[in-house]
Amino acid sequence: MRTYQTVVVIDSLLKSEEIDAIIEKVLRIINNNGGKIVSIDRWEKKRLAYEIKRRQYGYYVEVIFEAPANLVKILERDYRLDENVLRYLTIVLDKKAMAYLEKQKSIEKEDSIKEEIPEIEKIIEELDEDEEFEFTSFEEKEQSSSKTSSE
Repeated sequence: MRTYQTVVVIDSLLKSEEIDAIIEKVLRIINNNGGKIVSIDRWEKKRLAYEIKRRQYGYYVEVIFEAPANLVKILERDYRLDENVLRYLTIVLDKKAMAYLEKQKSIEKEDSIKEEIPEIEKIIEELDEDEEFEFTSFEEKEQSSSKTSSE
């Protein structure tokens, strides 16, 4: 079985339940015909580069799946018959594309972890604002201690 990527542009004027129903139908076709879903990425509503069927916006969905070759024909036939699907594109992912997608996912995970953990500088700034600390160097401490001992 090969790995495929399909991107579907759905009419954005539909209700969210109707959009979900179209996505579920695509996933059901893949599962019922011997395919396996790897990932689903909803890109949400985006502006189209040009009008399609008098629509300026579309709801984008990306599905990566493993399937036999005949499944692509079945899937694209369903896309053509559904009037709410504005555009679609299905491609075969090679090893380089799969490696790139894995790299992108790892970068996104690292970015999300960085966003969750507060930065140390912000914590230090908050501490500085709450209480005033006197930061003195080691030499200044020695000088002040020698002054007090000589007196």
